[in-house]
Amino acid sequence: MPFLNGTPVLEVVLENPFMSRRFPDNGVLLAVFDTGYEGFALIPGDIFESLNLNELSLHRRELILPDGTKVQSTGVYGKVIAQDGFSRDGFIETAEGIDEVVLGTGFATGLKLTLDYCLKRFKIELC
Repeated sequence: MPFLNGTPVLEVVLENPFMSRRFPDNGVLLAVFDTGYEGFALIPGDIFESLNLNELSLHRRELILPDGTKVQSTGVYGKVIAQDGFSRDGFIETAEGIDEVVLGTGFATGLKLTLDYCLKRFKIELC
């Protein structure tokens, strides 16, 4: 899996399995993997709405950003599909000011992650 400006990223598709919605409709999008984020997936509001996740029974929680700022997120369960059809279900949330797709430690639970900064490789395997 690729790196983008020194940051490991995954090529993913997001899915609302309850309403048969996917984003993007064609192709993939890049998601940043961030071990500082303890959640599963954090996505921009426009993507959250295009998946119609905002039409489901939503849950709210408080997030603490890296700079210590607290924000309220809104989320619901959905699916992240990575390369080769590998997928995980988890809590997908959004908050004001989020402008990229971020996968956190909740996504990584039960996975073996190998980061090789020398060769710029990022590999994911099931434990």
